Amino acid sequence: MFKKILCVALLAALTIPAFAADQVSPIVPARTEAVAAGARGTEAGAPVPLDKKPAYALLDGVGQMFRQMAMTGSGGPDKVEKGIQQFMADAKKAKAQNQINAVFFRRYAYLLAVIKMVIAPDPGGILTPVIDRELGQFVGNVLGEEWKGSGPGAIGQVANAIATEIIDLQMYLDNLETREKLRKAWDEKSNDVLPPKKDSAPAPAAR
Repeated sequence: MFKKILCVALLAALTIPAFAADQVSPIVPARTEAVAAGARGTEAGAPVPLDKKPAYALLDGVGQMFRQMAMTGSGGPDKVEKGIQQFMADAKKAKAQNQINAVFFRRYAYLLAVIKMVIAPDPGGILTPVIDRELGQFVGNVLGEEWKGSGPGAIGQVANAIATEIIDLQMYLDNLETREKLRKAWDEKSNDVLPPKKDSAPAPAAR
């Protein structure tokens, strides 16, 4: 019952406006062209890719899946499971083609893992301690709140954390260039305050 209610809560939380300013075709299980269409980028720490459409499409795919479920009134845990499996395959492909960087991939994969944990069936509650621990860390890291577990408000709390993480990932993409400039400026300031390197000590005389 918890997972069914949570699925409904996710439908409400993720029925939000389109993420990218320049909207691209969302990635859904039957359509993955958007991932292959972006310009090639590089791993974290290297030059920022100029075309972020594959990453935006991966984010919008999650929201679009829940929006379609909300509009049609169909779907459920099975559809979510199928969707996140396709999104993970798309993300791996995009990373292999250097269309998304390592930071985005790691956070996006973790987001999908969280959705899977709260949606997938767990007969007998065997995984409950593990799931509760992971959800506690996720909610704390994203919202700065204590995980309410099975208490009142827990369902909305998880849905809110998932929606917030999607928006945070979009903001990460939006500000990649700014982050790079700030890091460069920080490195330059750090170099200014570092003491000059001393000359190397002379090598000992040969005996």
